[in-house]
Amino acid sequence: MKNSKVYLRLFFNQPCFLCRLHTAGASGLCDACHADLPWLIGCCPRCAEPRSPRIPPDQPCGRCQTSPPGFDRVIAAFGYAFPLSQMIPGIKYHRRPALLGGLAATLAGLLQERIETPPDLLLPVPMHPWQESVRGFNQAALLASELGKRLDIPVSHSTLRKVRRTGHQAELDRRSRAINLRGSFALSGRVPERVAIVDDILTTGATANELAKLLKKAGSNEVQVWVLARTPSN
Repeated sequence: MKNSKVYLRLFFNQPCFLCRLHTAGASGLCDACHADLPWLIGCCPRCAEPRSPRIPPDQPCGRCQTSPPGFDRVIAAFGYAFPLSQMIPGIKYHRRPALLGGLAATLAGLLQERIETPPDLLLPVPMHPWQESVRGFNQAALLASELGKRLDIPVSHSTLRKVRRTGHQAELDRRSRAINLRGSFALSGRVPERVAIVDDILTTGATANELAKLLKKAGSNEVQVWVLARTPSN
């Protein structure tokens, strides 16, 4: 976390993060690239599963109706499509965390429009210490720090801990992901009534669901999930 300010700093009069041709605005993107991002227009109000905008916005998807998740609401800015499908892996696997700056600014603006009562605390999805040391940073922690600063919400980097290393979730199906995560997280200290879990992507929701159950067992009544992008469930 010591390099987070360097990673996330947005400089004025800098080129757009995407096209590198035009001057970036407050989001870190030029107006054209900002407009072309894969905004999530239609989605389930509970899990943010992408779907047709013609479905009533207050109607939960079938999965949330038959098997409600532990979390209460997901807010995602984008669908997981180009260029997010290149930017986010670039952040994590090609050590380009500076790209988080513009995306965090955009997500913060969206949250300001949608959140009536802000949570009391932001909690980034934790990485196992060994995995974080190999990567050099936790992108969820960097994102949570930037959102906390922009929205004036406290962030805790120690409340949630990953205590067991797990295999790559991307290689597993929905059921296997849930099994893979059991018992891999721990919680320290007390938690407030309203919290928001912060991560870069939500796929099946297995990680968010596991953390939400842990937080509600510890006393939280409302658990939201804030992510940059939501993928279609497989």
